Amino acid sequence: MPLLEEYPNAPDFFFAYRHWLSFPSVQRKPGGWEFEGHFYPDYLFVGGASFAIERVARRYCTGTGLDIGAGLWPLPGATAVDLERGPGHGRTLDEFADSSQDYVFSSHCLEHITDWRTALASWIRKLKRGGRLFLYLPHPECAIWRPGSPFVGDGHKWQPTPEILKSALAELQGNLIAHDDGPDAMRSFFVCAEFGLTPRFPVV
Repeated sequence: MPLLEEYPNAPDFFFAYRHWLSFPSVQRKPGGWEFEGHFYPDYLFVGGASFAIERVARRYCTGTGLDIGAGLWPLPGATAVDLERGPGHGRTLDEFADSSQDYVFSSHCLEHITDWRTALASWIRKLKRGGRLFLYLPHPECAIWRPGSPFVGDGHKWQPTPEILKSALAELQGNLIAHDDGPDAMRSFFVCAEFGLTPRFPVV
């Protein structure tokens, strides 16, 4: 009898489970996984992190905008941009004029980019005056998402923190308008900044 992952169109999870269980530091528990002494429920592993922040994001992401790295779960109303899969598959940032978007949203994408500061600058260039950048990212306290963990391997190139992102957005002339340093239920945090207007309060 073939292994489950050898069947045609086998879900990605079939491959992932066997891979994760090959690590002595990982244990399967009812409803989730134990890693480095902490329990992580299954919902953290199925994708769609953007659903956890959608209600908040839509307060700030209005008008015409992009969801960069949208995968299979784009923010409703946004144009999906993704190099690998989903409705935005194959669409690139170059297809959009500079200063053309009211917002750019991105969930659990920036940590996959080595030269993330350059990426941020390129995203910001797409914003109109007063446009907003909304970033949702894995929290540093969440061990499963740290670079090199059995769950992400080398897919995560660096470890975002609220402090790093706030500082980077300030350097790029952003005005922080909302943030939650987390971790929330999705073990994540968010920052939202406005660009092209006079700052109303300092980034802290």
